[in-house]
Amino acid sequence: MRKYSIYQVNEDAANGRYILFSSLDLLQDMGIKLSLDQYNRIYEGQIEEEATIEETLEAIFVQMNIGKKPEGYNGHSLSVSDIIEIGGKFYYCDSYGFTEVQLAQKKAVYTVLIFNERAMKRERKNFSTQEKADAYYEQRKSKVTLACPAREKFFCYRNEWGNMMHVQKMY
Repeated sequence: MRKYSIYQVNEDAANGRYILFSSLDLLQDMGIKLSLDQYNRIYEGQIEEEATIEETLEAIFVQMNIGKKPEGYNGHSLSVSDIIEIGGKFYYCDSYGFTEVQLAQKKAVYTVLIFNERAMKRERKNFSTQEKADAYYEQRKSKVTLACPAREKFFCYRNEWGNMMHVQKMY
C-alpha cells in the first residue's frame, strides 16, 4: 500500500482564485508560484501501489472521479489545480496528466490571541509548535482568578486592573 495526500486550492489564500482550475502553463504566464500555503490538505489515504507513479496517480484520479469516493473525502472531484503528494513529492493535476512540482512547505504557526476589552488592544503570540502555544495558554489560564466558563480553546478573566481579558487559541 502507498500513502498519499490530496490538496485542493484555498480560494482565500494569496492568488487562490487565480490558481483554482488553472493549468501550470497559465500560472507560469501569470507569474504565479505555487506553495503549500495556497492549499488545504483535504484527504489522506492509501492505495495499492502500481508499477509506476503515473499509474498510481491515474488510479487515484479514477477513484476520485469515477469510482466511489472513500469515506472521509469531502473535496470536489479531482480536477486541474489539485495536488497529490506521494512519498514527499508533489504532483499537479494539469490539463492533461500530472506534472511533478516543487512546493514551499507550510510553516505551522500556532497563535494565542489575547484581547483587552477596556484598552481595546489585541496581542497576538505566535509559536512554532503546538506544545509551546499550549504551554503559554495554560500559563495565562493558571493566573485566572475570576473567569467566565472555561472552554477548550477560549477563556476570559479580569486582570489586576479589572480589565476583562479574552484569551483564545487560533489553531
